[in-house]
Amino acid sequence: MTIRDSLLITIYQRFLERCKMTTTFYFLFVFVLLLNGFPLIAQESEKPFVVSPLIGDTLSLEERNHYNLLPTIKEFQFAIFYLNADSLLDVGVTYKTRSGIRDTLISKYKSLENLRLQLLKTDIAKSRQVTAYFENNTSISGGFISINNDSVLIYSEECEEGTLSSNCFTKINNMEIKKFVIPGESNVGESIVWCTIIGFVAGPAIGALVSESTNSWEGFEATGALVGLVVGPCVGLLTGLIYGSITSEPDIVIQQFSEDDLKVLSQYSIFPTGEPDELKKIK
Repeated sequence: MTIRDSLLITIYQRFLERCKMTTTFYFLFVFVLLLNGFPLIAQESEKPFVVSPLIGDTLSLEERNHYNLLPTIKEFQFAIFYLNADSLLDVGVTYKTRSGIRDTLISKYKSLENLRLQLLKTDIAKSRQVTAYFENNTSISGGFISINNDSVLIYSEECEEGTLSSNCFTKINNMEIKKFVIPGESNVGESIVWCTIIGFVAGPAIGALVSESTNSWEGFEATGALVGLVVGPCVGLLTGLIYGSITSEPDIVIQQFSEDDLKVLSQYSIFPTGEPDELKKIK
């Protein structure tokens, strides 16, 4: 073996050693990166996540009842959502027991997409009913979804509740609308019922007390109760009619959309700040 050959062999051996060291260093470097990345992933899932603009990251008791979420948890107080890397939600629930406030974690409650679709269906089902009238004496009625400077979005009243299809949504150009009506909410019926019940219960008792305080004869007390039984519901009926008329909300009628009108109308829509991504995908 010549000196030249020996030198070449030595260089080749050192090259292999250097490659081994480089490969080992590379694997160690990747391992350290992955090891440091796991806490970051864990921290991300531990950060409260905003599931919708209306709810935010924390579900209140009123929102739980409105959307029928986590219905089996008794004495529910509030819940916080956390998003995992697989798009499944964990929910930290706080509830009340006899011994005090307790917390529990529901892992993989449901996917973020399914939850948002459930929220969307509930919002649409409980949307305010409106009617848009056109120049050709036709009209479209349905749930009031959203409004902007250019158009109004309505959910057709002909679609079954819970149906999310592009055919169920109608976008109407504001310039085509002759008159836009949001029916008022009347409290007359409910007020009459409650005030009449109160009058029916309280009338005889008040009549008996008045008779007892003004007459010594027991017969007048019974007569007073009988008169109260008749007069009480009548007074309650009249009171309910007056109170219901005062507290009822009149119809809102808009014939030309001004900037101020748009601001007022948007407050009656489901999404006053704009349509969510889930709705845009459906449309």
